[in-house]
Amino acid sequence: MQQELFTTPTQPEPDLAPVQLPLRDKDLPPIIREVVTNAPANRKLPSFVACLAPLCALATRVRLRYYYDCQRVSALLLQVIIEAPQSSGKQFAADIEHLLMDHTLKAHDQEQRRLEQKYRERRRNRGQNEKMEDEPKTTIRVIPATISKTVLVKRADFYERNLGDVLTFWMFAEELAQVTDAGKQGYSNLRTIMRTAYDFGSRFGMDFASDNSYSAIVDINICSMFCATPSALDDYMDKKAVEGGNITRTVLCQLEDQIGADGAMFKPYTPEQIQSINTMLDRLMADTYTPEGALKDELYLDTSWIERDVRRWCQQKGKEALQTGSSALDVFRKRSSVSAYRIMALCYYLYCLESDDKQQAQRRCRKIYNFFADYILRMLLSRWGKTFEDLQARRVDLTADTGRPKLIDRLPREFSRDQLRALIQEAQVATPDRILVSQWKANHWIEEKEKFQYLKLI
Repeated sequence: MQQELFTTPTQPEPDLAPVQLPLRDKDLPPIIREVVTNAPANRKLPSFVACLAPLCALATRVRLRYYYDCQRVSALLLQVIIEAPQSSGKQFAADIEHLLMDHTLKAHDQEQRRLEQKYRERRRNRGQNEKMEDEPKTTIRVIPATISKTVLVKRADFYERNLGDVLTFWMFAEELAQVTDAGKQGYSNLRTIMRTAYDFGSRFGMDFASDNSYSAIVDINICSMFCATPSALDDYMDKKAVEGGNITRTVLCQLEDQIGADGAMFKPYTPEQIQSINTMLDRLMADTYTPEGALKDELYLDTSWIERDVRRWCQQKGKEALQTGSSALDVFRKRSSVSAYRIMALCYYLYCLESDDKQQAQRRCRKIYNFFADYILRMLLSRWGKTFEDLQARRVDLTADTGRPKLIDRLPREFSRDQLRALIQEAQVATPDRILVSQWKANHWIEEKEKFQYLKLI
């Protein structure tokens, strides 16, 4: 029974209606605006999402402070997964990745990789007693999904040794199966690293006695975008990934085509659009490197103006979690807000690069934050809510469900602990009755009239 739960492909929910972006195409941030404008109606939201992780990787020097983690500096780190059945047109994500990365990070890395290749050739061809010069100080940022942990640690350490600070890696795979297949070899299983790579300042280390290995403790930051079929995503997000937190660090976008839908046709970019995109990409690169190749100073964004919106959204979803007893909703809401906050910050940064009208940018970014916080949470609950609830329920010997009936609304005005316990079992909720009663009392939703007898106050 347990094996079947994690090997049967999970199909997207059939009742998910297409979601519309909160802003008109012309009101979107630069670069994203040009991409979304040329996308058909059923690919506008996926095209927006496909722009996010590449642009965050380019904006590697941007720093911010999240409202609920204000003592710690954050960076623009996102991990995006585009999910759709085979032959459903996920190629658009690769086209966007090429548009944004070919003349920026990939062009930069090509020069760096040439230096490494020439060094390896000279080392192979050197004479027996010939002394080699020092290894070139390269900073490679575009990494394949099949990279080993040792090489990843080495490249991250080179950032700090050669440039004096950390940078963001970029990882893209048109087929998530590449990541899963590579992960079957222990040296390339990156699930743990992907968790720490979501949080700026979280360090990962390797320590070997062999001179042929590489030992270091480094801050690895990765922005990634993977395209996946439902079965490939189930293989990647296995039980350990669900319980370990890989899913909550993911911005999931499911393509929602109807059966028999025609293929999605994108408009070609005009010369003016290409020029606008490249101009902004050049500005992003200019905010990272000096003309001499050194790192620019960190860019701190003042996002205090969005803090009230963040608090309001998180508290509202926390209230829903308490009323429904859904542990999935309670857990998923937290990082949904973090990812939406980073999306908002990226958009604000892009708006500010283009215009000095910060008030207009803030109005638009508030809409972007609230939209993506709801969207990311909805996708997580739809895709992994039941699996997460089932895992939590097994710990308290209950069988949970992803449905979110408001337990407190289903109880009579005066109720007993036994009535609540019976309702929990009927609704198949994983949260114990003692925890619900304690939290409801703390929020002044109920009061205890006598022992195990309660009165609703809402």
